[in-house]
Amino acid sequence: MILIVDCGYTSIYKLEDLVDQFSDYKTVSIYDIDFEEIQKLNPKGAIISHAHISINETNVDKYIEKIQAVLKLEIPVLGIGVGHHLLGVYFGALPAYEPYRNELVEIGILETDGLFDKLPNEVELIKDNAGTISIPPGFQLLASSDYSINEAMKKNDKPLYGVQFIPEVSGNLGAVIMDNFVNISLKKAD
Repeated sequence: MILIVDCGYTSIYKLEDLVDQFSDYKTVSIYDIDFEEIQKLNPKGAIISHAHISINETNVDKYIEKIQAVLKLEIPVLGIGVGHHLLGVYFGALPAYEPYRNELVEIGILETDGLFDKLPNEVELIKDNAGTISIPPGFQLLASSDYSINEAMKKNDKPLYGVQFIPEVSGNLGAVIMDNFVNISLKKAD
């Protein structure tokens, strides 16, 4: 089972529909995250959803506090959009201004590292956010674009991933990325 942490994403059903193609899931609002309760669910991986907030204009302290509970589970985690930003800020990334985009963006994959298996070196994926983050200490850059250096990252010593783009609205390429993340989660659980 994959835990989906809903950060207030208006299109959470799109993420749920995509995850449901590859695994069962349970969605919990970020405001309702409680370590003991999510531990009882025994998830194999967790996804921190997108939300329509700007990382460089919003006080995210309460979000970061809740993410700590998810990270204590010691399971693979994928942050999407704002989830990527929150994960990065938790580990020391600096938020920065980037204009809002809701469009296909060409992204260069620098390292596959499991998350980008079965994809070409350049892909077009949908961005639907504003703001960006630096690469936090201890993270490897996986993908980049002309708009944001940090389109995707992975923690060097743990299966913690972040993607700036939105897989659940990026068609087949987004589905491949989600399938890869679910497979990473299931393999780690074995």
